[in-house]
Amino acid sequence: MRHFLVFSRVVGLLLIGVALSVLLGWSRGLVMLAAVVPGQVTMKPSAAIGFLIAGGALLLAHHGGRAARAGSTVCSVSLLLLGAAVLVQYLWGADLGIDHLFPDPDAGRLGRPPGRMAELAAVGFMLLGGIGLLMAVDRWLWLRDFLALGVIAIAMVGLASYGVTLAGQRGELFSHLPILTAVLLLLGALGWMSATPTVGLTRVATADSLGGVLARRLLLPSLLLPAAFSFAFKALQLRSGVSDAFALALAALFTGGTVACLIWWVAALLDRIERHRDEFKVLRDHATTDTLTGLINRRGFDAAISELLRRKKHFGMPFSLLLVDLDSFKNYNDRFGHLAGDEVLQRTGRILRDVMRPLDVAARYGGEEFAVLLPEAGITAAAAVATRIAEKFHGDGWPNGPVTASIGVAEAMSGETASELIARADGALYEGKRTGRDRIVLAEAMRKSAA
Repeated sequence: MRHFLVFSRVVGLLLIGVALSVLLGWSRGLVMLAAVVPGQVTMKPSAAIGFLIAGGALLLAHHGGRAARAGSTVCSVSLLLLGAAVLVQYLWGADLGIDHLFPDPDAGRLGRPPGRMAELAAVGFMLLGGIGLLMAVDRWLWLRDFLALGVIAIAMVGLASYGVTLAGQRGELFSHLPILTAVLLLLGALGWMSATPTVGLTRVATADSLGGVLARRLLLPSLLLPAAFSFAFKALQLRSGVSDAFALALAALFTGGTVACLIWWVAALLDRIERHRDEFKVLRDHATTDTLTGLINRRGFDAAISELLRRKKHFGMPFSLLLVDLDSFKNYNDRFGHLAGDEVLQRTGRILRDVMRPLDVAARYGGEEFAVLLPEAGITAAAAVATRIAEKFHGDGWPNGPVTASIGVAEAMSGETASELIARADGALYEGKRTGRDRIVLAEAMRKSAA
């Protein structure tokens, strides 16, 4: 996930760098700096200003301060208004004075006012501005993903149409969109999506699952192939004089072959991943599983809490820890024997598995003490889980009489180490033992009472 965050920052810097280069080219009369291919349509100064604002919004969004967040919001609003103003000029023939920054040699051949960016570029800026606003309010992330997909669609259609134009056939609407603008729109959308790698569609690409692997391997080819194919076959048809039917047959052949190769590649990848996972699972289970309870052991717990603390530090993901200790277990062992004690430990493992979500982690911490890690759970949710565990203990048909447990609950705090978090949960657990056992004590409640 760190790579996605780095990519997002690099995109922000790239947008700013390219925009400044284009503006410098227009100011010095070096308009070729605004075009990738000499003689093709150039990025307009107003579009360069838009990308300058977009890059600033993206970079500011990575800073946690209130001022940076406000700056990102202002930039996003400005970007949205810029795109809307250009569309107003197209739709109602108004002149808002944003098209006359520099002389424009493309205006005559494109049939539009000098200095005015393409219609699709304006729409793309509006969508990018909307994405930035949704990121600032941290709501409706599904809508953010929808807007990002809209920007990607505009960029990809522009690139595919540009391939047709390069092959020798003039386009209509999409040939007005410079290839540099299309590429930067695509990068801008991907940069915003990468800024939050743990939510929305990006979460799939960052996952360690098969879906994440496939997304990372196939996303780039799926984005590039349409533009490459459109250019290759249109060039073949126009420059070799082949018929439409023959060009279409070749396109179908190459498209089918490409799809077949991708399917084979995915199948081979899945097979290799499954075999590696099976081998790794066997080794991991032997190394990190407690054979009596079927839960992970202390080694597995240490690895799991370290990973959750890393996510807490880098992504702000909350999590909580429960320490569960069986009450008077030594007396139970002395009275009913070690086999009966082992059965209690096994039943405790089943109780914890019954109340856990798929992403939760339960471990035998040592002896009669257990630990439960609850990702994405604050203190309130963790207390509810602890209550369900206690109710399970009370409702279980213990063969030799009731068995209870005391539970200490603590939510991880920013900058906290594993030892500090465990110590707070253990302190809450000790307080439950001291006040009569069969208790649930929150470390946060103890801290407030001490204060």
